[in-house]
Amino acid sequence: MRWVCVLVLVAASGCNKDDEPTYTQFNEEDENLEIDVGAAKKEPAVSIVLYSSSGLVTVGTAKVDPGGGPIGTEHVIVVEVENAYENVVDRVSVRTESAERGEDEYDMDPDSADEGFYKLTLVSVGEPDEVRTDTFTIRLWDEDDDEDSGGVDTGTKKTKTDDSGK
Repeated sequence: MRWVCVLVLVAASGCNKDDEPTYTQFNEEDENLEIDVGAAKKEPAVSIVLYSSSGLVTVGTAKVDPGGGPIGTEHVIVVEVENAYENVVDRVSVRTESAERGEDEYDMDPDSADEGFYKLTLVSVGEPDEVRTDTFTIRLWDEDDDEDSGGVDTGTKKTKTDDSGK
């Protein structure tokens, strides 16, 4: 009876490890926006086009408004995933990096009415006279093993051919 209790305990403790989803980055790595922190005044918005992991297919856009400003500026980050890929992208994050302050990563909030829109507001922090350039890296994530390609050919489908190879 003692061994049965131990086995049940061991089996139960291993269950939580599989509950956490794993993700694969869907867009090209290092899709970055440069943000001027500590600038004298707010700067115009900056934006980029987001590409697939191969860098060949447009999968969305990202915009940061304003693109720079004084310490304490609220930067609104908006990511729009193309309609064809919004069912594939399950999570969007932004990684912030600066030499002076290190790096952090934040999950963006999905829009309640359109699963292709994500938004997050970050406030630039620093000393009153600090001036630096931060890098915001936009990352689109596809949950592994969720089978939600949304009708998009993700490269896993095989084309049927007849006996002649056509």
